[in-house]
Amino acid sequence: MKTTLIQIYYELEKLEALRQYRNDAELNADLEAVLQALYEKNVPAEVQERIESAGNI
Repeated sequence: MKTTLIQIYYELEKLEALRQYRNDAELNADLEAVLQALYEKNVPAEVQERIESAGNI
C-alpha cells in the first residue's frame, strides 16, 4: 500500500521531554501503533477487508 505523511501540531516542550526517553524511531513506531489501533477501532471490518484485498492485487 502507498503511505502518506501526517503532520500534527504538538507542544514543543512535551516533544522535547519525550525525546529524552524515546528516540525518533521509537516515537514513530508508537505513533503508527496508535493510528493502527484507531483504524481498527473505527473502520468497519468489511471496509478493512476491502482495503486489504485491494492492496493484494
